[in-house]
Amino acid sequence: MAINRDYFKDQVEWDGTSAYPPEFQHMPDLAGFEAAPGLTLRPFWGQGLMASYVTFDPGAVAPAHQHPQEQMSVVLSGSLYFTVGTESRWIEAGDIVSIPPHVPHAAQAGDEGALCIDMFSPPRDGFRELVEGATQTKADAE
Repeated sequence: MAINRDYFKDQVEWDGTSAYPPEFQHMPDLAGFEAAPGLTLRPFWGQGLMASYVTFDPGAVAPAHQHPQEQMSVVLSGSLYFTVGTESRWIEAGDIVSIPPHVPHAAQAGDEGALCIDMFSPPRDGFRELVEGATQTKADAE
């Protein structure tokens, strides 16, 4: 169906079922883990898509890495020196970058740090174990 004036309707048909229940969260309150010094990830999973609320302290580095998931990163505040493959540039609030599967990438926050939303498809299920491990470590310390 093309997006036109008929796409958005006053009433839509729905049988009341869904693949999974909807969930509402405040991303800064999600459980997370420190992926590298000064770099905290707070992931949120859907069935075929994952988002992660990412905070970079000033100068924090996301070291070079790669993964089989497609990724998009949106900068909400601050700036990052972002490298994808062989291309590097500064990105700032309102910028978005797409990262194809298996392509190496890295980022370093500017002097003010950065806040981003990373999206992955399919979800990075290994992040679940990292969140659980960080949550358990925090509980053990208390």
